[in-house]
Amino acid sequence: MNLKKIISILLQQVIPLRGAFSLAVKLFAPRNQVGVMAAIFNDLGQVLLVEHVFRPQQPWGLPGGWVERGEDPAHSIQRELQEELNLTVEVKKLLFCESQGGEALSSTPLGLAIVFYARIAACKPLPPSAEPPHSAYEVLSYEWVLPHQIKRDLSPQQYKAILLGQREFDKEKSKDNVSVNS
Repeated sequence: MNLKKIISILLQQVIPLRGAFSLAVKLFAPRNQVGVMAAIFNDLGQVLLVEHVFRPQQPWGLPGGWVERGEDPAHSIQRELQEELNLTVEVKKLLFCESQGGEALSSTPLGLAIVFYARIAACKPLPPSAEPPHSAYEVLSYEWVLPHQIKRDLSPQQYKAILLGQREFDKEKSKDNVSVNS
């Protein structure tokens, strides 16, 4: 019997050894930062941009935050929006997942970005622009803007998310128009 097979059998059958192995993996396995953001559209086709306190290289961008250990990424973006803006959203679709951060002088550590398309789910949407209605310390202000009228300096990843989000919004609107006309 080869060594790999012996190790496999021992890990399967010796419970204390399995526990020790599990602890070793938790302590020594590589960890990656996982961030979430969302391209959130209102009924007018405007996307939500926020001014972040802790993104000095490009303060304006999509809302988002970090995924907590064991948390579903779609739930993470919903939690972040509730905490930061007192906003309830419906996560509609995963747009993309790719590496992020690590640039010189960036406050975003090297990790993984998970980006969603979302729509407002609450009865009371945010006004067009203002200071955040919630006591979050991470957001200075926000604004709703049509994607083709964005005048803020956003990262290429943020523009990509907005473009893909707008495609999803347009698909939804065309489906709504077809069902209204039928």
